[in-house]
Amino acid sequence: MAGHWFMVSGDPGMARDTIYMLLTQQGFKVTRTGDWTGHAERGSAGASIALGALAGSQGRHVIVDTSASADPSGNWVFRVTEGTSGWSGGIIGRGQASSIYDGIYKAIGATFQQAGVLVSTAQLPS
Repeated sequence: MAGHWFMVSGDPGMARDTIYMLLTQQGFKVTRTGDWTGHAERGSAGASIALGALAGSQGRHVIVDTSASADPSGNWVFRVTEGTSGWSGGIIGRGQASSIYDGIYKAIGATFQQAGVLVSTAQLPS
């Protein structure tokens, strides 16, 4: 599944909550599914299917799943994965979804970098 991972140092609970806060600020409804997992969703699946590209970026149905685990060096790896492709809106809808996901990854990376806790980040293989 497409997405990004972020390796961070410091308090993992604060890092997890920071990701949830950033998603909420971007209009997502965040649901914790476990101590280190979450599910975030925004937009309307029905509108994305019925209106296609006309649903726009704000109406585009987008799902993000998050998970975290400790690595052997004592850092934490947070995975943020895409739960929808946007293809219900054709090529334009896919572009809208891709732009939304890119914005999420950039916001998370910049926030962790500004806080001085970002160790590394990379795109997950699709």
